[in-house]
Amino acid sequence: MNTTKHTAMSGKGFYVALSLCVAMVGAACWYAYTETGTPKKPSVSENSVSDGMEGTSVTTTGATTTTTQTESSGHSVAGTMSSGISGTVTTAEKDVLAVFPPKTTTTETTVVTAQTTAPAERPVYPIAGDILQPFSNGELVKSPTTGVWQTHNGVDFAAAAGTEVCCIADGTVTSVERDPLWGVCVTILHADGTVSRYCGLNEGLTVSAGEVLERGKVIGAVGDTADAESALESHLHFELLQNERYVDPIAYLEKKN
Repeated sequence: MNTTKHTAMSGKGFYVALSLCVAMVGAACWYAYTETGTPKKPSVSENSVSDGMEGTSVTTTGATTTTTQTESSGHSVAGTMSSGISGTVTTAEKDVLAVFPPKTTTTETTVVTAQTTAPAERPVYPIAGDILQPFSNGELVKSPTTGVWQTHNGVDFAAAAGTEVCCIADGTVTSVERDPLWGVCVTILHADGTVSRYCGLNEGLTVSAGEVLERGKVIGAVGDTADAESALESHLHFELLQNERYVDPIAYLEKKN
């Protein structure tokens, strides 16, 4: 009886030991397979994304991502990426770019042009004196000298003979002549196209045709050469034309001044 039991126990012990060996071998194989046979995904050792803070960094093991761009809204986005293989973007980098796509900033520049052209100088009166006869603006008036009804196309400034007469603005002398009715006359063309005419001057003029004059330049003096208005006291007859039409000299001078 004892021999039989001992034999039975010996047989069971053999199978138990065999089962343990098989289990240990299987466990060892499984461990070796999981460590060497199965590829592992890169583990993220540090993944820090911050909203509303500057200097955010995303670091991935095996594929390093470095943030270099910081926007005013507070979002930090990866601006420089490097991987183990040149030119390759890892899955982790694609995920970051999908969440925070790169943004471009547009800078607007406003160009201000400075004003460099100086305004033209205002014209001056050709002479100081009271007005004997105003501009008639196309209406007929009776001439004190001839008694004829006619237009008075200029302004008569009272002034003693020999009183200096000056150019009202910069311009070029277009003619110096002796008119049968208006005596010695000087005509000047100005930059704005206005033509000024000074009549009844004396013989001793200080300018000539073609000469360029500056505003206030003396061109001569009051004389007694205008037969058309000889009945009046000594004066300067002054006319202005624009687009070949007579205009009121006083209105022009007052508007400019």
